[in-house]
Formats: sequence, structure tokens, C-alpha cells
Amino acid sequence: MKWFALIIAVLVGCVVAAAAGHAAYLEGEEAAEPVAAPGPSIVRPVPAPRPVPDNPLTRTIRRISVLPGHTTKGLTIWPLEIAEVSDPTDYLSTGEALEEELLVLTEKGGGSVPVLLAENRGGRPILMLAGEIVAGGKQNRILKEDVLLPRRSGKVELPVLCVERGRWSGRGAKFGANPGTAALKVRAGAQMGMAQREIWSSVSHYQHSLNVDSRTEDLLTVQSSVEVRKAVDEYRAKFCERWRPAGVGMIVARYGRIVGADIFCNHALFRKHRDRLLESYAVDCYAWRSESGRRRHVVPDRGAAQRFLRRVLRAEYQWRGTPGIGRLLAVQGAGMDGQALVHRDVALHAGLFARDVIIIQPAPVPPVPRIQGQLQMD
Repeated sequence: MKWFALIIAVLVGCVVAAAAGHAAYLEGEEAAEPVAAPGPSIVRPVPAPRPVPDNPLTRTIRRISVLPGHTTKGLTIWPLEIAEVSDPTDYLSTGEALEEELLVLTEKGGGSVPVLLAENRGGRPILMLAGEIVAGGKQNRILKEDVLLPRRSGKVELPVLCVERGRWSGRGAKFGANPGTAALKVRAGAQMGMAQREIWSSVSHYQHSLNVDSRTEDLLTVQSSVEVRKAVDEYRAKFCERWRPAGVGMIVARYGRIVGADIFCNHALFRKHRDRLLESYAVDCYAWRSESGRRRHVVPDRGAAQRFLRRVLRAEYQWRGTPGIGRLLAVQGAGMDGQALVHRDVALHAGLFARDVIIIQPAPVPPVPRIQGQLQMD
């Protein structure tokens, strides 16, 4: 029995040794499996970060603080404050200058759709904003860009666009009122370089969205209708207590998507223009919620507004001339368009617009009946 047990033990040992040897062989085989030699590594240069352009607008943006926003009926507004005011000058507004009869607007010659003559007869410069409606003359117009009229300017040609397509007849040679600011798509379109027909298409868009009948297809008639005025007054009442004394501008969203921003160089200028600019955004938002299927409330956070401002730092810039004093700084790229009026190296006002929500597909425009005396439109 002892010999039998000894033989069994020897046999078991041999089997275990063989198994261990086979296992060792598999491990060695796996370890010895040829490994492909690494190919030559491709080194791609890391692009250097694009420097942020240094200009009066980007310097302003760096000093801006975005305050908590407030939303009512689809419209969200974030007030803006600035760390340091670069130009405290309280320039006259278009409305103030017309009221005091310091600003005279007239037709050029027998009338030219894209041009008006402006004369500042006072001793203070006048800041005229793109999108402001000037009523009278042969048809109501809006300013195409911001203009700073110097004191005692003499007659200066202003680039304008028509917002009253069906009239070319006199209500007097002068423009006697500055009744408001054009709704957002029209105002932004003017600064983005929309052609006259596209502006008319935008006016028609608001006319149909707001269900306002205007015989002359006049934007002012649309924005002055009872229902639209009531809606604008409701927005104004909701936001009036949200403004801060040190405010210099606002970022605005419509039903959760940021549509634009307006920034001024000081508190006084923003205070005198903010209600009219709010009207521009409010009319647009009211038209938006009047259309079917666009009533869902989305409230964006302050981070979205801050990111919108940072887009300005990635945009492209181009300097342009202006009929008045100073220069225009055109902003394009990073999903936005806009302009800043710069005087003495300070951005007096910047209007910035989100391209993806401002541009609308122009509706087909019916043929325009020829009106005697009307000149080139575009």
C-alpha cells in the first residue's frame, strides 16, 4: 500500500508539473507575441490662442458687469453696469433736439429715399441712434446707423431707410417728431446692411403678426396701434423697477434666446434711451408671442448673457466712416453683428445682435407700383 501511495503521489506531481509548465509556456507565448513597432508620431502644432482685439468696444466689454435678469411674458432683460465711465458727456438725444428745435431734418432736394438732411443748430452734439423713427416728409424713415452730429453742424446727409412703403407725398418738408424706435428686426436689419426690400419685408412681417392694418404699410402705424401700445406699456411697467441708477445698458432674450444688447458709455445716456430701446425689443417679443405655437416660457440664466458678451471678444472688426464726428466700428462674426459709434477713443453706444435669431427669411414682395417722383430705393 505504501508503494502504491508513493506511485500515485509521483504521478500526481508529474501531472501538476506538466500543467504548470504548460501554463508557463502560454504565459511566455503571450508575452513573446510580437508587438508592432510604433509608427512615426505626427506632431501637429498647437495654434496659438487668437489675441483679443484691442479697441474701444472690447475695452468696454471687459469692464461690464452683468446683473441678475428678470423675465416677464417671454422677455428677459439683464441690466449692465460698468466699472469706470470713460466719457460722462450727456449728449442730446434726437427727441430732445427736435423738441427744442435744435435739430432740423429735411428731404434732400425733391426727395431721395435713402438720404435725409440733418442740421444741428445748437451748441451741444446730438447722438442719433440707428433704428430711430423720424416721422414726416414724404415718408417715414429710420436711421441706418448711429450718428453724432457736431454742434452747429451745417447740413449733413444721413443714411436712412424707408419704413412706410406706400407713401411718397408731403406732410410738410420737415420731419417734426421722433416718435420711437423701430421694432427689433427692422432696427437690427438696418445695422446689418439689409437692403430696402428686406426692411419692407420685416415691416410686413410685424404688420401681419400683430394684425394691424396700415394703408401705407407704415411701421409707425403698426407700433402705435392700441393693442401694441398696451403691450409695450405692460413691459415697461414690469421692468421700470428693475433698472439701476448706475446702469449703462442691457442684454435681452426673447423666449429663452438672446437677441441683442445695447451698451452706452455712461448712465445718463442709457437712462434717456432705455425706454425706446425697450420698446424695440418689446414690440418684437409681443409679435413673437402673438404667433401660434410660440408661447413656451424659457428663462435663460445669467451665464448665457455673459457668454453672449464674450462673443464680442472673438468677433472681427472693421472701421468705417460716419457722416458726423467720430468713427463707426462694425462688429461681425462669432454669431453676431452690430456697430459701435466711437468718439475720442470711447464707444458711445454699441448695438449688438444675434444673427441667428434676427435675420428672417424675407417674404415674397409684390411688385411696387411706381409712384411719380420716387427715386432709387436701395
